[in-house]
Amino acid sequence: MPRDDRLPFADPLRDARRAVRDGRFADAVRLLDAADAAVRGTPEALLLSAMARWRVGAFVRSRTAAVQARDGFRARGDTDGEMRAENVAAAGAFALGDLAGAERGFTRALGLADELGDDLMIARCANNLGNVAYYLRRSEAALSFYRLALANFERLGFNSGLAEGWLNTTLVLHEAGQLDASRDAAERAVDAAERSGNERILGQALAARSETDVARGDVDLGRALAERALALARAHHHVMGEADALRIQGVIARLHGEPLEAARLLESALAIARRIEDPWRQAECHRELGMLYRAVARDVDARAALEAAAQAFERLGAAGRAAEMRELVEGPTV
Repeated sequence: MPRDDRLPFADPLRDARRAVRDGRFADAVRLLDAADAAVRGTPEALLLSAMARWRVGAFVRSRTAAVQARDGFRARGDTDGEMRAENVAAAGAFALGDLAGAERGFTRALGLADELGDDLMIARCANNLGNVAYYLRRSEAALSFYRLALANFERLGFNSGLAEGWLNTTLVLHEAGQLDASRDAAERAVDAAERSGNERILGQALAARSETDVARGDVDLGRALAERALALARAHHHVMGEADALRIQGVIARLHGEPLEAARLLESALAIARRIEDPWRQAECHRELGMLYRAVARDVDARAALEAAAQAFERLGAAGRAAEMRELVEGPTV
């Protein structure tokens, strides 16, 4: 009997799955866009598309695809697929500034993960809920969620998740003024990222470590780490990481007495945040521009930048952060 090399049950999404798995997210988007219409409309393809588009900063299309995937999985009674799509849809809401929608989605995904006994997804959802709490200045709740996530990631040996959890813990501790603890958490994030081999996450961890070192007064080390973080972000087309590293470099330039370079870097970071429609990063960039303009006595520009930061935080639903920016707008100039 002659051999038949045809694969009657070949997976039409095989190459796209591999691209997502390998972190080649732009390639995954191209592969999915080139697939047959019947394939593109399946919940599996929509979920892959949502995951890949989120990673390249196309948050609106990511959220739309994730919601369509969630509804498709739910219609066929696939709870696992519904859970995964719900988590990605909530991540899209989070990136676009819909914190209330993100919190509802992550909570639903966490409930489904608990129902299925999926410890990895429980960890991911807990980590994501910690991020929402951090944005809303609910620091203790954020740390509680991160501890739950880290415990599960540790037990599962999932180093990428450990890096993300420690990275997020770094940010909360930094904001609370616990700089030594923040640096310790950042070091753990870098170590876990290096063990994972995931250079996108390593870049984010280095950026967080850089920011903590700068706050502790080690500006030169912070600059070197920020430069490495920026190089990794650009090498892996990680637009959010690029914006973060540019913002941190802008802060460092201000501290070094280089206002023109600081403005250039911060405006570059802001341009990325605007392009990907990320209100959190827009708010951070406007805040730092406000502080820069205050330092060089450009009072009108400082007030405008701080008001823009307040408005961006308001779009997120982060009323406490918006109020802090308005206090700076109304306060004395320096």
